[in-house]
Amino acid sequence: MTGRCGNNLNTFAVLGSLLIFGCSIIYVIQPTTLFTIQQASDLSMSRKEETINILVNEKQMLELKLKLQEEEKKSMTTLVEVTQHLNAALIDKIDLLGHLTAKRLGQIPTKQFIQQLHKQKEMLKANAKLNREFFHDASRFLCNTSYPGVENYTRYIVALRGMLPLDAIEPLKPEFGRVINDVLSFQYPITVPSCRDVGMNDTGPLVFIAINSAPDNFRRREVVRQTWITRLKADREQGFINLAGFAFIVGRTENNETQIKIEKENETFGDMIQIDMSHFYGNLSVKMAGLFNWLYRNCRLMDFLLKVDDDVYVNVRNVAHFMTQFQNQSNYTMFGISPGTFYPKRAGKWALTYEEWPWSQYPDYFLGPAVLLPAHTILPLLAAFQVTPMSPFDDLYYTGMCREKAGISIRYSINATSVFVMGLPHSPTPCYLRRHISFLIPYENQWKLWHNATDDFYNNRTQCIVGGSNGINITIDHTQPSQFYFTEPKILST
Repeated sequence: MTGRCGNNLNTFAVLGSLLIFGCSIIYVIQPTTLFTIQQASDLSMSRKEETINILVNEKQMLELKLKLQEEEKKSMTTLVEVTQHLNAALIDKIDLLGHLTAKRLGQIPTKQFIQQLHKQKEMLKANAKLNREFFHDASRFLCNTSYPGVENYTRYIVALRGMLPLDAIEPLKPEFGRVINDVLSFQYPITVPSCRDVGMNDTGPLVFIAINSAPDNFRRREVVRQTWITRLKADREQGFINLAGFAFIVGRTENNETQIKIEKENETFGDMIQIDMSHFYGNLSVKMAGLFNWLYRNCRLMDFLLKVDDDVYVNVRNVAHFMTQFQNQSNYTMFGISPGTFYPKRAGKWALTYEEWPWSQYPDYFLGPAVLLPAHTILPLLAAFQVTPMSPFDDLYYTGMCREKAGISIRYSINATSVFVMGLPHSPTPCYLRRHISFLIPYENQWKLWHNATDDFYNNRTQCIVGGSNGINITIDHTQPSQFYFTEPKILST
């Protein structure tokens, strides 16, 4: 559904309301086993036993799905009218499979049995179509209603997509609910060593910096290494910042030539983590899950995570100032900047259809190019990834819905200081540089200008001069820590 919202209130509209606010999920079950009469007649005894085992397992799975569905239906008597055909199909199929199980020593499946299986398949297909039409109409009813919270978002999307629980996967936090996303099985063809332990000479908090990059962004990574990564290493050596580690985070590429270049790049620099997942824009939430899984397994002793994109310049000294300021008061708080608008777009690169997102607003979240997170948020966010349906927009997903699910608070930059800033002035001034942690610099020819300006300020070759209350200018010492200010979303919106 890509058009405008409808305004007619029909039976499906009422059921849509019940779906979201009645705490219910429709599970669309598709058969996994299909026989033809000719195939049945050719079954050998060994294949028959294998087939029976498959059907027995399928019966057990269907019984579990039916039990879940019956539990969900307790609070929604009206929705029974829509799902009753699906229930009947499942019950009939379970009875058929039970009949076959009772004949484990028995005969080749009969013609009547095969015909019944075909009939169940067609019924299930019809019900899947019915549920698609249901959500088409439900989304029209929900259109322009308020965002209902992460729990109702999850119920809606799980039912819309026909998602099933992955009960074989252990939840990191059982109280969050049943697992629907496997985010603990990522492979990393290329990786960096685990984060270093806290050393005897470490006097401040440790940070890991993750730089999000596309596989073929070779030039961007080169520019980053030549600029603020150089400053990062120098400040680490001089004791200005305690670094747990840093890495460029890339996904898998299907281009063999690009993959060979990535492997050679990593042999040279040793600063890349490649996650075995397809890299494309709509899959970045999966990439974030892969990053958090790596951090959970390899970087538990860090204090903060700074996640930035590869077109963002980082003021390393201000990262250190931020950590010092907030190391004892930020365990379950994330820091970033407001996206400015919380309304879904219906056209263009960042569009979501009304069926995908029928509501009129997004939850509170961060603009994604730069976000600061305390290490204590890694585990609850990863646990939230397990139980929250993926969104094509990673910043909305992990700093919005998953953050909400994990019970993590959010703070937006205010008072002319910022975790991240866009819309840069033509020439960076020392005072502007010291107020911000990171800057979006989309054009390569600007990177050297900003890097040199930052280097000049922190080496005292330029000064930040401000007007005093008595009319006398004041020069701010370049070693004086910057202070950063934040507010809660509800305060920002008032």
